[in-house]
Parts: sequence; structure tokens; C-alpha cells
Amino acid sequence: MAKSPEQEHPKKAFGWAARDSSGVLSPIKFSRRTTGDKDVTFKVLYCGICHSDLHMLKNEWGTSFYPLIPGHEVVGVVTEVGSKVQKFKVGDNVGVGCMVGACRSCGDCSNNLENYCPKMILTYGGKYHDGTTTYGGYSDIMVADEHFVVRIPDSLPLDASAPLLCAGITVYSPLKYYGFDKPGMQVGVVGLGGLGHVAVKFAKAMGVKVTVISTSPKKEKEALEHLGAHSFLVSTDQDQMQAAMGTLDGIIDTVSANHPLLPLLGLLKSHGKLVMVGAPEKPLELPVFPLLMGRKLVGGSCIGGMKETQEMVDFAAKHKITADIEVIPIDYANAAMERLSKADVRYRFVIDIGNTLKPKASRWLAFNVRQKIEMAKSPEQEHPKKAFGWAARDSSGVLSPFKFSRRTTGDKDVTFRVLYCGICHTDLHMIKNDWGTSTYPLIPGHEFVGVVTEVGSKVQKFKVGDNVGVGYAVGACNSCDDCSNNLENYCPKMIATSGGKYHDETTTYGGYSDIMVADEHFVVRIPDNLPLDAGAPLLCAGITVYSPLKYYGLDKPGMQVGVVGLGGLGHVAVKFAKAMGVRVTVISTSPKKEKEALEHLGAHSFLVSTDQDQMQAALGTLDGIIDTVSAEHPLLPLISLLKSHGKLVMVGAPEKPPELPVFPLIMGRKMVGGSCIGGMKETQEMVDFAAKHKITADIEVIPIDYVNTAMERLSKADVRYRFVIDIGNTLKSSF
Repeated sequence: MAKSPEQEHPKKAFGWAARDSSGVLSPIKFSRRTTGDKDVTFKVLYCGICHSDLHMLKNEWGTSFYPLIPGHEVVGVVTEVGSKVQKFKVGDNVGVGCMVGACRSCGDCSNNLENYCPKMILTYGGKYHDGTTTYGGYSDIMVADEHFVVRIPDSLPLDASAPLLCAGITVYSPLKYYGFDKPGMQVGVVGLGGLGHVAVKFAKAMGVKVTVISTSPKKEKEALEHLGAHSFLVSTDQDQMQAAMGTLDGIIDTVSANHPLLPLLGLLKSHGKLVMVGAPEKPLELPVFPLLMGRKLVGGSCIGGMKETQEMVDFAAKHKITADIEVIPIDYANAAMERLSKADVRYRFVIDIGNTLKPKASRWLAFNVRQKIEMAKSPEQEHPKKAFGWAARDSSGVLSPFKFSRRTTGDKDVTFRVLYCGICHTDLHMIKNDWGTSTYPLIPGHEFVGVVTEVGSKVQKFKVGDNVGVGYAVGACNSCDDCSNNLENYCPKMIATSGGKYHDETTTYGGYSDIMVADEHFVVRIPDNLPLDAGAPLLCAGITVYSPLKYYGLDKPGMQVGVVGLGGLGHVAVKFAKAMGVRVTVISTSPKKEKEALEHLGAHSFLVSTDQDQMQAALGTLDGIIDTVSAEHPLLPLISLLKSHGKLVMVGAPEKPPELPVFPLIMGRKMVGGSCIGGMKETQEMVDFAAKHKITADIEVIPIDYVNTAMERLSKADVRYRFVIDIGNTLKSSF
């Protein structure tokens, strides 16, 4: 700049600043603007030290410029107000948090979410509307627009309340937004530092049962006796973590160091949410499989808007919530930064600006599937009803003819002749034991349809001659919360149609076979106007994309939704989203698929994910993305396409965990979630919707003896878009 920091504005000020990436702080003279019509000027009395200050001082995020005066948990007493200020008067206790400006006109600002405004102005290290630099709270005075000033209730001590303006709102906002504020909920807090200890206090005040999760056994007494958490888990203790699996509704992860997500996801109940508020420097590995199988999600959250920040401070005053602090003089700031880098503080440093700042020089847990020993009886002898299909005998995945047996038709069972069965990518993984869970012999197939030949005496929904189908599940406990909410697909005891164990401990066999017997609850009616061959893949591919479109709210007409990958799942996702009135963008690595996407499937736009210019132009344009790709691929470019509060939903399951960049989740309150098929009620709803809108899969019908070739082609993505086996006409019981 042409002018020095001391000359930029008329109002003289004094503080401590870093001059370079060494991060060393020293005294600096600078200037603030005069009090404008809508401005509040206050004398700074206390300023908290946040871990972000440390990152910014050392330019660890690559965004810092110098000189840099940190501090965004700033409190003090009003000394002057502008002529149009309405909310404050001289003598009021006030504070400023992470931001001092925003555009005030975008959708986020209109919804009191200035913290996600693309033009949000940081309290320090940013640029104000006039192009001058913003300086933070390690200084004697502050001038800010009243909209970005928070009233501190008289009952809150200024020193211990200062950290609430960052640490407090950082945990309060996600507790509210992600629905973790319901009394009786089970919520985990990872890390017991500056953020974590405040998270425990807020969650407890909301009536939540809090479990602290830490790598340090030494913190147990602190968590339980001092902070009053209800339970404590040592994250490196396998026995403790195993015992707590599936017990938490949500987790607030405050840790900024690199750490594994898989053990944390294992603690969540199905539909649970892991919310990142700490920002690790490097992307974390994201294990997608537990997201899919439990419809869990990983989200982010970044502070809160001004309305919510005031609400948080008032809540804190009502419940007497403050941070546990160590008050220090300004000339101890560099030593405090060193200690903070070693986590040597309980829990937050707060600088006593009012008394010590003087203008003078001074110096996881992997998923284990436990399987029982093979039964004494052969598959052919297990049950009375003789059946025939094609099975894999080992991890070579080669399929060949196989005699086995089905149970007789029970009181609530439906027996049907299988006519068509789709081939899903999951079948390929299972026959080759790619996930380490397969047992042999294995008959794949979980999207199959046919005609009812027999019904049990208590069956109410079906009769002989009906067109029906079976998808991924053939059983569940029917008593847990998920089952009670028509979400049998997330039941911990859900029984997979292929390669699972039924209630009587016999093996389940899939749809590459001539007949099927299933409880009527897990049978779907296929409407007469839906062709059976092209309708079969809907029982897996269809519900796999329909369910997240509905659950994550991406089904609203006019929304902008991306679909990653144009395969068996992707092409059906485009069809369902279009039928819902959504504007669809197909995202693919292959430019050759553009014509197919736009002209054949009717997508509204197309992005080549490897084209930097196209991706740059589309930044921040999508409300949500359905990611159908099972191959390894980067998530950062996809997350960047999302608007703030956008959702990236994984329905494909890469074999290796992708890297999860946490920072863009936090800064846009974006989330990465998973989804796995749907419950039986929703599956029937999906099929009926498909029939109404004439949605089917694009298929290639094949004979059963072509199935091994089809698997080879599927492994090379050489199919448009789904293989369907003509079981009725080509599967013959002779070999």
C-alpha cells in the first residue's frame, strides 16, 4: 500500500503484530477509521487466543499477509457510537468475533448467515470495503459496524466470555444446526481443548448426554468431575471403542491434528452425524463404506451468523457458561503461542489487553464381519424346496451352475418365479471378496423381479400372478428404532439378500436363480405399466439414488444438483432428479459422455471434472451432489462446486478411503454424507414414482451363460448402463 498501517486512518491505535511467517509478535502502531454513522468504537479489555491465530501468524494456510494483528475474540466497553447506531450506547459491554463485514445482500446474509457470505470480511488479515486491511483484537481499540458487534450481558465476566465469540459459537452453531440440542440425545465431543470443553458445557445445558472422546486417559477425571460429562472414551482403547459402537446420535469433532475418522464413524448410530469444527492441515481419509451402510454423514460448521452469535451469548449468560481460561499479559503472547502449539493450556489463553497493553517497546476400528463355520448340511439339503442358480465358489469370482434349496412358503412368505435379475457393481465386489466379507458358495443378485406362484396363509399384500421384486434386504429385526421408522435398510440386524444369514442361520442366496421365497414385508409390488426387465435395476440402483435425493432435500423443483458418474447409478439419478423438477448437472471425467448426458438423458448441463476452466466457472453453483463413483477420485473439486450449506452424498463405495479436505467443509458449512438403498416403504414409493414418470434403467439384456463375460465388461465400465440377466428364458436346470 502507498500508506503505512499507521497512516491508513485518522484514529491512532496500538497493538502487537507479526511481521513475517516466523509468527513472532511485537508492538506496532497502526490506525483505525473514525467512528462512522453505523459504527461502534470500544476500548478493548480482553482478547482470547484461538488456534487459528497461531495458524495465521505462521501463514500455515497460505493466506496471511503482514503486518498481521491477530485476535477475533475481542471484548470491551463502548466509548463512542455513530449517529445511526440503534443497539448500543457508551458504556455497554460488547464484543467482536471472527468477522466485521459481509455483502449484506446475498442469500446467506438474508438468512442471518453472514459467516457463509462469499464476501465475508475477517476481523483481521482481511480487506475492508474501502480496501484497507483489517486488524484484530491484540490492540487497544476496535471500530466495527454495529451489525457485527455483540452485546455481552452484564452477568457474563468479560475475560471468560471473550472465547465464546469464536470457540463458543463454533460449537453452539453445529449443535443447533445438526439437531444435537434435543434433551436426552447421546452426543460425543472429540478433543478436550479450547473448543471441546466449551462444547461439553453447551451440550450439557441443552440437556444432552455427553461422551468425551480423547486420546489421553489422563483427561477422564477432568471430563467427568470438572466438566460433568456423562462418560469418557479413550479413542486408542479398542475395548472401550468396541463397546460404544453405534451408541451416539452425533459427534462434534474439535481436533485440528490429523486423526482417523473410521473409529468415530463406528461410534455413530445409523443416520448419525460427525461434524468437523477443527481444521486439520492435511485432508483426512474418509471411509465411505460406513457412511453408505448407516446413512451417516460427515459435515462441517464455521462459527455462526450474527443473530445466532447473540443468541449463543444470551444462552451462555442464562446458563452461566464461560470458558476456562488462563489470563496473561500481552508480553507473554509469544510464550503462549509456543505453549498453545504443544496443547499446554487449560483451556484458553485470554490476553488482559486493558491492563497490560501499553504503547511502549517490549520483547479406527475396521469393520469385522464375524462369520460362523459352514453348516453341516449342503446348500442343496438345507431346505425342502429345490432351486437352481449360478454361484461363485471362491474369490476368483467365476460363476457356474449350482443346485441349492429354498425354504417352503411360510405363513407370511411370498414365493415367485424369477424372470429378470440386474447385475450390480456390488455383485462383482462380492463374488471376488473385495470387501473381505464374502462366504462361498455365493449366489449374487439383489435387483430381481418375477411373478408370484404361491403365497402364505397370512399374506395380505400379494396374490398369485402379481408382478413383484426383491432388492437388497430380505430381513431385519423389525423392532429397533430404524425398523420402527421404515428404515429396515439401516437395521443393525438387516439381512442381505445375497451372502447373508437368515434368522435360522441358513445362508441367503440371491437372484441369479430360478425361484425366490421372501417375507412379504420385503417384497415390492411392480406396477403393471413398468417393464420387468428395465424395472429390475430400480430395486437397487433406483432406490440408491432416489432415497438420498429425498432424505437430503435435493428433490425441490429448481434446485441445482450434480450427478457424478454416468453409469448404472448415475443415469438413473439423472432421470429421477429430472422427474422431481431438479436442474441436473452431470459431472464426468469423460468428455465423450456429454452428448449422451444432454441429448439422451436430458441433463441441463455437463462438466468435465478434469477441465479446470469448466470446474472453476462452476464453483459454488450446486445445492447438492450425488456421487455414484466407486473408483478412487478427489473430493475437493466436488466440494468446491457446492454452494455454502451444500451436501455431497456418496452412494458409490471406493475401495480405499478418499482424502477429505476439512477446511472447505468448515468454511461453507458443507457436508459429506452417505446413503444406502432405502427402507421397504420408500422402495415401494420409489417404484410407484418410477411407474408414474415412466422411469426405467437403460439395460442390456443377456443370457445367464454370458454372466462371466458381463462381469469382465462391468469391471471395465463397458456397459450402457446396466446388465440384466434374462433368468426366465435362459436359466435351465441342466448341466
